[in-house]
Amino acid sequence: METIKTASFEYLIDLAKKNPEGGYTFVLDGESYQIEDVLQISKIATDHGYIVIY
Repeated sequence: METIKTASFEYLIDLAKKNPEGGYTFVLDGESYQIEDVLQISKIATDHGYIVIY
């Protein structure tokens, strides 16, 4: 049976931590990403197999 992963966009944004030098650190499923804009989170989550709920 395949697992369907869903997450709200608001929840995902809460996972992003602002860096003092600029940008954000976003961790999803144990993988860390350095991003410049929280709008990148949707693509990362989709790449991890999540359905993002807005």
